[in-house]
Amino acid sequence: MAVRLSVVMVHSTPATATAERIAQGVVGELIGLSGIDLILVAPLDSLSETSTDRLTLSSLDGDIAVLDWRQPEVTHASLKRIGIEGLRTRHAADPEVAADAVKPDAQPPRKLYLFNLMEFTSPERVISSLTKLNQARAVRTFSLAPIIKRPEADDSAQAGSPRPVSEAVSGMASITDAAENARMKAAAEDVSLPLQVPSRSPKQKQAASFTQRASEGSPLSDPDDQDLDALIDQLDQLDP
Repeated sequence: MAVRLSVVMVHSTPATATAERIAQGVVGELIGLSGIDLILVAPLDSLSETSTDRLTLSSLDGDIAVLDWRQPEVTHASLKRIGIEGLRTRHAADPEVAADAVKPDAQPPRKLYLFNLMEFTSPERVISSLTKLNQARAVRTFSLAPIIKRPEADDSAQAGSPRPVSEAVSGMASITDAAENARMKAAAEDVSLPLQVPSRSPKQKQAASFTQRASEGSPLSDPDDQDLDALIDQLDQLDP
């Protein structure tokens, strides 16, 4: 954002060729210069309370640069007499200014940059000094916020901060391994138990024996056993 500067040029040019050339050159360069608002006024000590120039000066807000043909302290005194208050501020064209005392709780007054055109030999030098002054005003200063110390790992754990992803994954893996080990242990215990076969009835045993013999391809009865039975029957019949 551009910072504009009001430049008041006092029209009381001395009757010299150099002064006329500086006055004309400065006015010609300042008209339309970026960031500069040029105001031409009559000699400060000649301004009455109802004069247009004095009302114009009273309506100015913000910092003011005053171009006069007198010493800065004389110009400052004339500004105070007509009610234009401000703090005379040091700059390249007024380096020996003494800072006015300002109360700590008071609102900072506007700054007055005073130029004595008698000390310049060309209008270019005046324009260069004003341009550098306005550029310096555009530089904003600010204080850096205090650097916040990052919490240590132990502090994060005590504060209940979430664990890193790697720790969470490793914890899940540990839980999965424990569950898998429990299942494997239970399966091993089941295998180690003795096999219990339910008891069968005599008919179930006979049917199982018959099924086993049929599957092995053996005959249902042995011929020798049949002959022996027939012989026993004959002996029983012969016995009185």
